Amino acid sequence: MRKTIFTVSLPSLLIIQPLIAEAEAEQSHHIFVTTNTNQVAEVCPELKAGQTLQFEFEAKNKVEFNLHYHQGENITYPIEPQKLAKLTSSFKAPIDQTYCLMWKGLDNETRVQLQYHINDYTGTE
Repeated sequence: MRKTIFTVSLPSLLIIQPLIAEAEAEQSHHIFVTTNTNQVAEVCPELKAGQTLQFEFEAKNKVEFNLHYHQGENITYPIEPQKLAKLTSSFKAPIDQTYCLMWKGLDNETRVQLQYHINDYTGTE
């Protein structure tokens, strides 16, 4: 069973509502978060090398978004911080690691809807 880690800088996250009906078996996840100005929300799935994280999100207002991971004191950004209201993308993990999708609120009451799926490295999904 894969772990997904939700982290927030308090009181940054107002709402996290995972909707997981049968999603665990398929590794599909639907999540809603709400942030305010300068507040951060992260969703951090664990990936094995070669697995692909397919994701899309849409926000009520623009947010600052990035995809990153930590190695000791170093932070690597496969997707550099950028300001946008929606994105559909995928990322193939180069190493076994916890990867974090991160949103920073630029306005108050910004609702973000995220959907993501983890594909195995076989390339068959």
